[in-house]
Amino acid sequence: METALICLSHLRWDHVWQRPHHLMSRLAQYLPVIFVEEPWIGEWPGVHEAWLEERPGLPRVRVIRPLVPEELLDTPDNSYRAIFSRLFDQILQQAGPQPIIWEYTPMMVYLAEQAGARLIVHDAMDELAQFRGAPADLRQREQQLMDISDIVFTGGRSLYEARKDRHPRVFCFPSGVDLDHYRQALDPNTTEPADVADLPHPRLGYFGVLDERLDWELIGAVAEARPQWQWIFVGPTAKIEPSDLPQLPNIRYLGQRSYNDLPAYLKSFDVATMPFAMNDATRYISPTKTLEYMAGHAPIVSTLVPDVVRSYGSLVRLADGLPAFIAAVEAALREAPAERQARIERELPVLAEHSWDGIADRMWQIMQERLAATQSNHDGS
Repeated sequence: METALICLSHLRWDHVWQRPHHLMSRLAQYLPVIFVEEPWIGEWPGVHEAWLEERPGLPRVRVIRPLVPEELLDTPDNSYRAIFSRLFDQILQQAGPQPIIWEYTPMMVYLAEQAGARLIVHDAMDELAQFRGAPADLRQREQQLMDISDIVFTGGRSLYEARKDRHPRVFCFPSGVDLDHYRQALDPNTTEPADVADLPHPRLGYFGVLDERLDWELIGAVAEARPQWQWIFVGPTAKIEPSDLPQLPNIRYLGQRSYNDLPAYLKSFDVATMPFAMNDATRYISPTKTLEYMAGHAPIVSTLVPDVVRSYGSLVRLADGLPAFIAAVEAALREAPAERQARIERELPVLAEHSWDGIADRMWQIMQERLAATQSNHDGS
């Protein structure tokens, strides 16, 4: 049996395609991947035991969703942790001896501890403790995870700065881009999706999760101030109520769309936006969509997200507050052909440096070097 990499993720495989999906689909070229989601707690008639559901994945990427009947929780010997640990033992039996553990959520640190892994990787893609509804002990759990990890990767510069002194092997890998995928937005044969094709221009666009990280007050104010601008939001909502979303005739909420459809939506945007709020949840983010928008050469307007300012400030129009955001969009809409071409020429080398293929390859090299060092130390002892 070929030993697998087990990825423990707080994001579901069929959710918005993000960092875990990009990396696991590429690391699968080196070894089989078992992508383990957090348990789904629910009710199933006639079912009284927890079990593992196999979900659609990719070649060499198995997706497993633990399913736990709610009635089972907190009965004798059936705490959430006890149930998940027993189910994880079943996964370990399928993973081969001494698997590699790749962990996103510190809340699963106890699974990493029971795995008998030959290598543990913590990929800190977000400052999860800052998010709405985060467990009170999440910071403590992350320190536990870092203490047992062999390698720590971070999804952005701010995340790296917050962790570089807490572990001897911390490596910064800001999120990348699938260039071939998003360059479909430039293909004359790519047609705009039917649900936006008849909307008037200009169009402001956003794709990604709609949650507390977005500045909904700013979004509503922009839509009110410029009713002729159509604002298109593509993505599912999370951790917010429908009442949190501004409801105006020129704002369209389209819901989640397939990853395969995103280049066509990008093609329909006149300006790609990142209207993030400046709050605890956004202090450490490094939005994947920056490079995805850039790959389609859409002009980008963003609020002052620290990692965006630091890494892409010369390529993105930055705005602080309502008047500045409106002015930045207006400047993007006025962009002359020569100005656009000059921007594209500055974008190209940045895009070339941040492909997901290259990031996965460099991560794998670091992992191999650590495994070799560990083996060498073992042989010399």
